[in-house]
Amino acid sequence: MWRKLLVLSLPAAWSQILPNLGGQRMGISALTFLRIDPSPRAVGMAGAAVALKGDPFAAYWNAGALTHSPDISVGASHTFWIAGLDYSYLALSVPWRKSHRMGLQAQFLTSGPIERRTEYQSTGTGEYFTATYWAAGPVYAYEFSDRFSAGGSFKVVREQLDFFQATTWLVDLGFLYQTDVRDFRFGVSVLNFGPNSRLRVRRGKDEAAPDVSLSSYPAPTLFALGAAIKAFEKGAHRIDAALQLNHPNDYSENLRFGAEYAYAGVLFIRVGQKVGVKEQYIPTAGLGLARGFGRGRLRIDYAAEWIGRLGLQHRIGIVWQKEVSSSRSSS
Repeated sequence: MWRKLLVLSLPAAWSQILPNLGGQRMGISALTFLRIDPSPRAVGMAGAAVALKGDPFAAYWNAGALTHSPDISVGASHTFWIAGLDYSYLALSVPWRKSHRMGLQAQFLTSGPIERRTEYQSTGTGEYFTATYWAAGPVYAYEFSDRFSAGGSFKVVREQLDFFQATTWLVDLGFLYQTDVRDFRFGVSVLNFGPNSRLRVRRGKDEAAPDVSLSSYPAPTLFALGAAIKAFEKGAHRIDAALQLNHPNDYSENLRFGAEYAYAGVLFIRVGQKVGVKEQYIPTAGLGLARGFGRGRLRIDYAAEWIGRLGLQHRIGIVWQKEVSSSRSSS
């Protein structure tokens, strides 16, 4: 009798425990703007981007994949984030010597003017302050062979909120392994690994800065493991599918599924689904258009993501990639 009850109760108990694994870690990190995905292509595929290649936004998700970008690659994006916040990202990568690739990345989040409020003046005091967050640094990738590449980035991170400011440094590491079976790729990355961040009072000559002591908090470190494969190809039509498992230090584990349909390298349609992310049950979607421009190709991307009660978020991006030179074989 007891054995039967135990067997019958295990699935119900597991279904209750599994969604909460890691949920106790919510809210323990600082610098959470680093979690905002800058790539419209990745967002359209629900963030399953660790094993994607041929995109300068790999500088954010997996630097090891940068070696698969053609010659010079430049990417920029803008996200119309929640509560009127604006988030921008810029990435650049260029070949350097044989099998090496160097790059830069920078990301910015700004609030615009925020009116100061107090417990006695809840409608505003007439004074304004701003919140500014940015991170920037170099990116490096090395191609060990035509199948295996690895890379990393170093970034200085700065946070400033009215009287308070914090500065720290973080590193990203990642690798990508590619096979010759249906272009199957396997990638792993560790993002935002580094020391804790502590807000400190920025004292100026004319500022009545408060005298407070604040605790330090870790950055939003993420361990991501993903795979991608060419699911279908016939003539000008191609479909790539991607899967990714995320293990963050400040949230529960979650899965990402994504697919990208490409027609003749000109039209791209993307869809994705997140599993294990609260209030994000609606699939993501994205669109891309590409054409020749100058000595390379220009691609414009758009993605839409519904994040529950915070509403629909829009991302736009642009990627320009120089044509592969004759002296350097294509990846």
